Amino acid sequence: MAQSIVSPVVGTPASKNVLFALDESTHSIAALNWAFDYLLNNGDKLTTVVVTDKEASEAVLSRVKTLLRAVWQSNDKNVSMSVRVLHGSNSKAGELICKLAAEVNPSMLVLGSAGKSHVKGLLVGSVSNYCISEATVPVIVARMRPEDEEDRGRLAAISAGRRRSISPFFA
Repeated sequence: MAQSIVSPVVGTPASKNVLFALDESTHSIAALNWAFDYLLNNGDKLTTVVVTDKEASEAVLSRVKTLLRAVWQSNDKNVSMSVRVLHGSNSKAGELICKLAAEVNPSMLVLGSAGKSHVKGLLVGSVSNYCISEATVPVIVARMRPEDEEDRGRLAAISAGRRRSISPFFA
């Protein structure tokens, strides 16, 4: 009878390329914090995508970089980050995000859930539902925990950003 010997993997795990869809809501910020707490490791790459219909790319980019910097500083992980701003109607956000996911082929797509009921999500449309059914990569939908829901002020403060003198880390 043949025997198999399984040896443990030694060293660091391969780095992940994570695509994160951000809409700057408190639910989305909570999902970003969750990704840093439970998903991202040193050496991983985080590409954040934001869909906007009217706002100038520079304004969105500046705000998102400030938000990412604040979350990154509070988590102290060596993660390389980049931001992609896509222009299109909010009703097509899921489609645009899935198209980008197919182009960049990340390890996974992560997004927050706005906490809509199933009925409301069907009536007004749900980006997370669209991405779950249409994305060509694994999708993680991070819901806001009840204790975070009660503490929205802290998440809003994170989105306002805290500035420290740290060298730029965006790719």
